[in-house]
Amino acid sequence: MSKIGFAVIGTKGMGRGHIKAVLATEGFELRGVCDVMPAESEACAKEFNVQGYTDVKAMLKADPQIKAVSIATPHWYHPPIAVECAKHKVHVVTEKPMSVTVSGADQMIAAHKKSKTILAVVYQARFQAANAKMKELVASGVLGKIHRVMLLAPGYRTNAYYASGGWRATWKGEGGGVLLNQAPHDLDQLQWIAGEMPSQVVAVNESVLHPIEVEDRASALLTYKGGATGYLHVSTTEVPGRNVIEFAGDKGYLRLEDGKLHYAKIDPGIREWTENTKEAWSRPKVAWEEIALEPPAKKGHEAVFQDFYEAIVNKRAPKVTGEDGRNSVELANGMILSSFTKKPAKFPVSRKAYDALMKKLIAKSKKRI
Repeated sequence: MSKIGFAVIGTKGMGRGHIKAVLATEGFELRGVCDVMPAESEACAKEFNVQGYTDVKAMLKADPQIKAVSIATPHWYHPPIAVECAKHKVHVVTEKPMSVTVSGADQMIAAHKKSKTILAVVYQARFQAANAKMKELVASGVLGKIHRVMLLAPGYRTNAYYASGGWRATWKGEGGGVLLNQAPHDLDQLQWIAGEMPSQVVAVNESVLHPIEVEDRASALLTYKGGATGYLHVSTTEVPGRNVIEFAGDKGYLRLEDGKLHYAKIDPGIREWTENTKEAWSRPKVAWEEIALEPPAKKGHEAVFQDFYEAIVNKRAPKVTGEDGRNSVELANGMILSSFTKKPAKFPVSRKAYDALMKKLIAKSKKRI
């Protein structure tokens, strides 16, 4: 079978990681790179011995052998590029977040559905063994009725990091702070493992450490239709940092912390014990175990791009679809909307309300030096 012609759009930073993933995927042939900065496009094209472009539309017209692309540009450009690619019937895998706004994600999904092309999102954490196993266990029902979920993902960035690009940490350039840049993987894991979006969020977003106009710390209380509650906290303000996801149920408890997955079996269930025990100071038995994990054949971007290739060849959906990618955007949008309105945000998020808020924020946004 002949290889699928591939182009990478956005060649700095993450774009180089995409190029490496393309070259590591046997079924892809890197045919071009595209960047709006001519010098960057030319240098990258020379380095990898392919054609360089500065305009997506011109690239797709010039080389009809390009049947798939990846998008590694700043967030705001993802929707228009993905829609243009759909018009040319070109498959797309895009970096996270797939869009700044959920309305932008809607446009991307609709365009690729219309053209019958694949739209995938780079959420490589879904391919990690611990995350996949946690998803499997929650879906199996082994925890019983879930009553609480939690996500903690505090991290750290310096002022120098934010000053490294004029687009960073601005509403106009990035569309948000930690929720749109550092936390999308964590937000994706929470809703993916849960198997559902919350019905409502109440959030408080702040900038407490860095002199930036967007949030460097975000906290939220979540409500689910089935009665479960949740809490999440993400930031770029803490050292040493931590990454924890918890699911607490009537018959079991799961905790994923820094790649290690622990399971506690509760026997009998909490409700049964509560209703039937005659002992005032007692609790059900708890048996702990660390879940053994097998490493995947491929990991990181290579796993995502291999799956993207197989989805194209086998004419199936990728493991992370556009609809999947939209969920983390919607969760972030809901948190930002709630924080600014100081009211609960319902899901699905009002596209009209969020776009209006973003328009106001962009109007006041200033580029960083």
